Amino acid sequence: MKCPACGTENRDGARFCQKCGHDMGPENGITVEAADEICSGTQPMTDAPEAPPKVAAPAAVREGPVTAPLPGLTSTFAPLPEGALVGQERYAVLEVRSTGPHINEYLVLDRQPVWVCAQCHHVSEAADERYCESCGAERGDAPAINLHYRLHESADPQAFAQEAQLLALRLQHPGLRLSTAIFTEAPYGPPRQYRVVPEFPLPSAATLSIPQELNTVLAWGVALGQALTYLHRHQVTLQTISPAHIVFDGTTPLWTNLNRAYVIPPAQRTTGEALNELLAHDIQGLASVLLYLMTGQTQLSTDMPFSPRLKTLLYQALNTPQMFMAETFTAELEACLDELRHPTSAMLVAGRRSDVGRVRSLNEDSLLTVEFTSVFKSVCEPVGLYVVADGMGGHEAGDVASELTARVLAQRVTAELLPLLVAGKPLPDGRAWLTAAVQAANQAVYEQRIAAGNDMGNTLTMAFVRGGRALIANIGDSRCYYLDAEGIRQVTVDHSLVERLVATGQITRAEAAQHPQRNVIYRVIGDHPRTEVDLFEQLLDPGSALLLCSDGLSGMVSNEDIWKIWHTSASPQEACDRLVRAANEAGGEDNVTVIVVQMLA
Repeated sequence: MKCPACGTENRDGARFCQKCGHDMGPENGITVEAADEICSGTQPMTDAPEAPPKVAAPAAVREGPVTAPLPGLTSTFAPLPEGALVGQERYAVLEVRSTGPHINEYLVLDRQPVWVCAQCHHVSEAADERYCESCGAERGDAPAINLHYRLHESADPQAFAQEAQLLALRLQHPGLRLSTAIFTEAPYGPPRQYRVVPEFPLPSAATLSIPQELNTVLAWGVALGQALTYLHRHQVTLQTISPAHIVFDGTTPLWTNLNRAYVIPPAQRTTGEALNELLAHDIQGLASVLLYLMTGQTQLSTDMPFSPRLKTLLYQALNTPQMFMAETFTAELEACLDELRHPTSAMLVAGRRSDVGRVRSLNEDSLLTVEFTSVFKSVCEPVGLYVVADGMGGHEAGDVASELTARVLAQRVTAELLPLLVAGKPLPDGRAWLTAAVQAANQAVYEQRIAAGNDMGNTLTMAFVRGGRALIANIGDSRCYYLDAEGIRQVTVDHSLVERLVATGQITRAEAAQHPQRNVIYRVIGDHPRTEVDLFEQLLDPGSALLLCSDGLSGMVSNEDIWKIWHTSASPQEACDRLVRAANEAGGEDNVTVIVVQMLA
């Protein structure tokens, strides 16, 4: 491909020019015309690679024999000795990994140095490239490296033929793990087939514990479906699909072991029953694998815990896969995943508890929960406002401030939001409403403070939840946490002295827990006529929860213990009761208030 900007010759399918970085278009694969020539036989299946530049072999292999042909044949399929050079002397055998009657495996060194893009990890052999041809990132001073690979050797002339055809198409997709190279050589006389693959094998789906989490498998299905869509667009079908054909790079699934894949010849690419049958077989195979990973079963049954939409999708894909293209099947999987993560019909269950503690004689904390749930046409959409306010200033001050804050917020939600909900009208922008409500509470406390001539004030953490979306406001050191099956995460950021010291690296998190000034906060409700509000957004998955609390809980019970108590409680209310008990058993040095709001599908 010639760059239209600078005229530099680039490899076919290059996304960015290697010299000037010019974007050369979205397609990143061989042209349709070239693919047709390959499949029709007018172009060779694999081009003979040009001999790589001569590079001195490492000392460990330099003195070994070369493949030209090798002496010492002791069997009909003798392995190569260490130090042998294959692939036109590009790969040096470092170690014989395994031998067998039909296939041998080696650890080899690629003697051709390459550059690996720090941005997208694309591997390039061109020494004079300035920009990555895949993502356009500038190479900079990145050094060249020599990579290790595994080399498979077979005497069967068709052993790697199908995958060689895929390599000839120059397919490039993040959801594919193809061999690096396939070639034929004759080290002992008769030709042998060679396949070069990455050194470290990735874990296979065939080794996973079954069943896997439903949302995890659906996310895998979306990624695999996107790669399958790419293959179908390039006239490639997998034909054989099983968990053994899927590996994981971290959490990303990839198609691999594609030696049964089939490149559809041009004569079969017209629309018709034969073509649909080829493509539908892949849809059916992917649906079958996903069902197995989710349930451990190979047959769909009516009692499986799937949503109606997912159950219908799997039934159709397993029984009438011809109705889907890979793209539409993937889109439906994505819709099912989105429905699972953020269901349109959901239910909020809340628990609440406030306690004076073991040391204080007055509970200056206040809490508020206001909930509205409508169910129309079997669709449940809950709306809730949840407030924890921790008062300060002593008797007739802190308790007054926190109560006043809660009452102002209750008045605003009942006067401004509930009438709209009852009438079925749209609600105002959540961020704007939440900010205005907090400012109204702050103004009320500030005016009461001036009138009383004291230093009353309070912290505030509040969550406005609608369906599966929560908006959270925070002032002071009362906190909001997000909890799910994986653990606990603090959503809000304390407006405290020790939090600033931790953020600037002056003390550690452990030191902050014992710091003598850990109760000093610099932002509270009522301190000034207006206050700055921190807002956070959190999406709620089914089974997850928000936990709002005063520092009487977070200061006495560790995050890990908070999560364990919640995770082992039968209900949000039981969790609240146990959390308050744990704070008191740890000393109960302050009032403790906690609200747990859990999302149920």
